[in-house]
Amino acid sequence: MLCLPYNYAMPDAKPIPFDSLNLYAVLRERGFFVGARIQDIRQPEPLTIVLHLYAQRAEHRLLVSADPQFARMHTISTKLPNAPTPPPFLQSLRKHLEGGIVRSMTMLGFDRIVQTEVQTREGVYRLMIELMGKHSNIILVEPTGLVRSAIKWVSPRQSEARPIRAGEPYRLPPTRVEGLLNPLTMTDDDWRTLIAQMGEPRDWQAHLEGLSRFTADELEAVYRAGGVEGVVAWAQRLRAGAWQPVLIRDPQSHRALGAYPFPSLRFPDSWQHARTSVSLAWEQAFSERIQHARIDALRQSLLPNLRRALHARERAIADLQRALHESQDADRWQLYGELILAFGHNLPAGATTLHAPDYTQPDAPEIAIPIDPTKTLAENAERYFHKARRARESRTELHARLQRLTDEANELRYALLQAEQATDLDTLQHLHAQAKAHGWLRETGAPPSPAKRAEKDPFEGHKIRTYLSPDGYQVLVGENAAANDFLLTRIAKPNDWWLHVRTGTGAHVIIRTENQPQRVPRSTLEFAARLAAQHSADKHARVVEVDYTLRKYVRKPKGAPQGFALYTHEKTLRVEPKAG
Repeated sequence: MLCLPYNYAMPDAKPIPFDSLNLYAVLRERGFFVGARIQDIRQPEPLTIVLHLYAQRAEHRLLVSADPQFARMHTISTKLPNAPTPPPFLQSLRKHLEGGIVRSMTMLGFDRIVQTEVQTREGVYRLMIELMGKHSNIILVEPTGLVRSAIKWVSPRQSEARPIRAGEPYRLPPTRVEGLLNPLTMTDDDWRTLIAQMGEPRDWQAHLEGLSRFTADELEAVYRAGGVEGVVAWAQRLRAGAWQPVLIRDPQSHRALGAYPFPSLRFPDSWQHARTSVSLAWEQAFSERIQHARIDALRQSLLPNLRRALHARERAIADLQRALHESQDADRWQLYGELILAFGHNLPAGATTLHAPDYTQPDAPEIAIPIDPTKTLAENAERYFHKARRARESRTELHARLQRLTDEANELRYALLQAEQATDLDTLQHLHAQAKAHGWLRETGAPPSPAKRAEKDPFEGHKIRTYLSPDGYQVLVGENAAANDFLLTRIAKPNDWWLHVRTGTGAHVIIRTENQPQRVPRSTLEFAARLAAQHSADKHARVVEVDYTLRKYVRKPKGAPQGFALYTHEKTLRVEPKAG
């Protein structure tokens, strides 16, 4: 193997392109393509086909891909699965090419375009393979020269210069640069003349057809190592097809960068691994690159979702901690109620603050108690007594919620660490399944069209039950956390009544009021409260307390888990859980 030239800077570990040189090497070393019978055609992926060719008493598999990121053409050793339902392009290929004989398979010039002629009963079809990055395509051309089908249709809107549509004449892609030299047809003297004319700095791409930046840099390395005659020797090996294929892998990241028909002068020997054929080298290189691309894509999908879910739990934990802190004020609320009853009789009308002595302290300091002037003294006192009761009763539930969220946050931190450090697809797929099961993934995709949206139920598939109260009001009940969240954030209007059991877990219940909540009779409120009790953890209790308030007084903290809500201005009903 050739050594790295002295003082030649090693390039970055970037993917090596499947360029014209590699394409030519694949075609040249696989001479059995010509004369082979097409036995079967498969389409394992949307932009990839596999031709099963029978030649020399054996079956060979030729993979052709128009994938913008992984456009390529080479034989493969493994049998790939077929599409469950044959796509239209595959149906067309099978109809017209299966059983046909490959008459020729040639590059057009030294560009990444391969014309494959197939003799069939209908005549000679052409399979035009264009491996040009995002413009890659595979096109079936009829004996008449008209386009029969393509793996990617191109409308005039997408390309005015060269649309690809059925029934129109096939046209080659526009030539990139006129007057470039074909390395395959150049003689030794042609190379010597070219180098003499180029001068410094040498721009190989400006003179030679189909040269990638990578091969141009390789050619420059050849010139630096062996001068003009070194380049001539390189060209001789090219014309002779004297391949010495190598797989090039970054030993630090253990990632395959690609393959090359010759040992590279730009990488150390430790990066290069000899292979028996160019196709085999590229099959392995692309297999590894695609695997790593899937790993990277899955990781990049997981990480923001896991971080978002973790931040949501952290914010919810902070809200619960604040609620717990407030629940510790139960004694203060109780004191406020007692002081209002003890000293409020001297309070002037319209007063908003009561100043009273705190008899629980040794020196009985005066404290200020906020008063609602629209309510009676008894109602103000009861409001504080209610807050005290609620604070005491909610502590257990708040602690339980806090523990659940803390456990989930810790689980998320571990999953996030695993996703960041995982190097194999299985681990990431397991994490993805775990995240989906826990509801940590945010579903993405284009919104449905208005027509499709109209076909859906009003709750978009969420498990929400609809009831009609004895007074004719519609009552909605969420059956799980996602449905509760949807009810609260998407369905309920500001002046709809919202109900939930005071303590414990349960359904969100909405009474639709048509913006007239004051007209909803108590019988409907009790009906909805029984539904809330029935759809709660306390459904077997004799009596359940259910809070109700207007939707506008209910809020979901930003990033909080589904179904989590905080509310104010509530009143409480005591009901027996029974069918409503």
